[in-house]
Amino acid sequence: MRWEKKHIQKTILLDESLSQLFHPDCSDSEKLIITDNSEKTIDYILNEYDEVILFAVIIIPLEKYQSLERHLNLIDYSRIFYQLVIVGDEDDIGAVSERLYHINDYITKDISDRKLNFIIKKSFSIIEKYFQTEQKKSWYYNKLVDAQRDQSDLIDIGRALSGEKDMDKLLRLILYLSKKITGADGGSIYLVEEDPSGKRRLRFKYSHTFSQEIPLEEFVMDMNTKSISGYVAVTGEVLNIPDAYKIDPLAPYSFNPYFDRQHNYISRSMLVVPMKNHLDEIIGVIQLINSKEDHTGVRKYENEAYEIKLESQSDFDKYVVPFDDRYNSLMEAIAGQAAIAIENNRLINQIQKQFEEFVKASVTAIESRDPATSGHSFRVAAICKEMANAINNVQSGYLSSFKFTDTDIKELEFAALLHDFGKVYIDLNIFKKAKKLYPKDLENLKLRMDYLYRYIELLYYSKEMEVIREGINYNKAVDNIVTLIHEEKIEKLKRIIEIKETIIKLNEPTVTEFEPDEVLRGILNEIETIECTDISGRRFEVITDLDKKNLSIKRGSLNEEERQEIESHVIETYKFVSKIPWPPEYKKIPEIALRHHEKLDGTGYPDGLAGRESVSLQSRMMAIADIFDALTAQDRPYKRAVPIERVVDILREEARSNKLDPDLVELFITEKIYEKIPSLN
Repeated sequence: MRWEKKHIQKTILLDESLSQLFHPDCSDSEKLIITDNSEKTIDYILNEYDEVILFAVIIIPLEKYQSLERHLNLIDYSRIFYQLVIVGDEDDIGAVSERLYHINDYITKDISDRKLNFIIKKSFSIIEKYFQTEQKKSWYYNKLVDAQRDQSDLIDIGRALSGEKDMDKLLRLILYLSKKITGADGGSIYLVEEDPSGKRRLRFKYSHTFSQEIPLEEFVMDMNTKSISGYVAVTGEVLNIPDAYKIDPLAPYSFNPYFDRQHNYISRSMLVVPMKNHLDEIIGVIQLINSKEDHTGVRKYENEAYEIKLESQSDFDKYVVPFDDRYNSLMEAIAGQAAIAIENNRLINQIQKQFEEFVKASVTAIESRDPATSGHSFRVAAICKEMANAINNVQSGYLSSFKFTDTDIKELEFAALLHDFGKVYIDLNIFKKAKKLYPKDLENLKLRMDYLYRYIELLYYSKEMEVIREGINYNKAVDNIVTLIHEEKIEKLKRIIEIKETIIKLNEPTVTEFEPDEVLRGILNEIETIECTDISGRRFEVITDLDKKNLSIKRGSLNEEERQEIESHVIETYKFVSKIPWPPEYKKIPEIALRHHEKLDGTGYPDGLAGRESVSLQSRMMAIADIFDALTAQDRPYKRAVPIERVVDILREEARSNKLDPDLVELFITEKIYEKIPSLN
């Protein structure tokens, strides 16, 4: 209990029945009250005067003792300190046997006024001594309570600061907890930074006042000893200023009242502490303003910091007090914890930023192998992030039950950036395969067709020469025969040219109206009727088995083996990404990346999973983003970019056929996610 702000009233309560017998003397600081009911008189004084502590010497007859004692037992002992003087016959003294320490004396009615006055003075002396003892006990108790509260606050602050990863939220938390503990009405946080020239500056980062909502923007100031915060940042000293308007003119620092004038505020008491890191370097300053904590009186508020509002001059005069000296060391400890939290936060952000840039650089390097897909992973990541933000705004339906935190979105972004990383293990030529045959294979096939052309040309030339020689030797007319051979040759050569042109058409990866394998079978049958040989006399293979396989492709440019190798990139991605020691909040990245080619009807890869419950929401989102970017990409060698209107139709068709998530597709289309990505516009 704290009594320093209470008023002590010394009172002699004389029972009315004894007023004719005794006439006690009263000093200027003492008050004599004659009453027929001491209980009611005491209650009246304590109830009427809330700020009073009653020192009472109560003179009563023996017959009223027990009733008064019972009543006194019910009163808050911290409001009244008393001594009893009992008046009675000597024969009745045995009736007084309880709470003797409150009875100063037992007197008879014939006692002299002089002796009575001595007893009264002695009683007040005992009361004062007892009160002083209680004060000391209370002082030590309050110190112990303060120390326990400070220790508890430090633990709570350490726990709170260590759990916050967002720098802005961390700074707000540091200031809020500092104000809450010290009872401060307002405060600011400054951070030390270096400009491009290496000069150290002080950035006003954040400010808050419980009594007023005052929007303040960041600004940078010179780091010198002229300002209060600058002085602390330079010297590392703690400043506990009782009144900023009464700073010694000879002090190296001064108070700038500009803020107060602008916002009708009075910055009176201040506690300004440096934030030092583990190297004892000052990284910032915490400045607390206007303590409202009642250091010396009874605690009336759970927390003065935000329960007491300073709205008028009288409020500042009534509630603002200097910061208790004990907060100097406590705030130094808190500032130390805050500095560690800020440094850790910076380090975590720096590591995360470095890792993020490393991932982006790696993705850029991987995509540079295949110019056709350059930027694809970044666009897919951007689409996924926008879809996550859109899902967070959904108020009804299936998607309303999903909410993405900032960490969830970052996890999704990393998964999207890395979703094609496994392509580094795939033959680069496959990615560049714009048509069914690789360019060199097509050129070789053309050369073989040209060889066949020349072979037929020579074959029929030989036939013509043989007929002509036979005509000369036997004097026969061979003109008609030569003409027939020549016409047959022309027809054959013309057909070879047509076959060559058909092969060139077959080489295109577009879907045709005819079956490529049937056309190819007819060509092969036709070519095989020609017994073409090489220079060693062996049969010459014009169309190789690999050519046959590739030219028979019905859709796209990849044969089955190549398609399987391409599809294996998700497995390779999973293997690679799983080796990264992700923190717990990013543990789903490998699985998200692995499943982005799964389809709800089970026709996807690598595992043919079916149904929403089998594939995560993030993977289903990425599937849409991946398809959209593949269809709209301007630089794919095997196809032209598809117009947005047609892409929308394709996505809806895929949703209707249970390949893509219909709710996600509709969200993507109705929210026009694609219009929110600058690189897609």
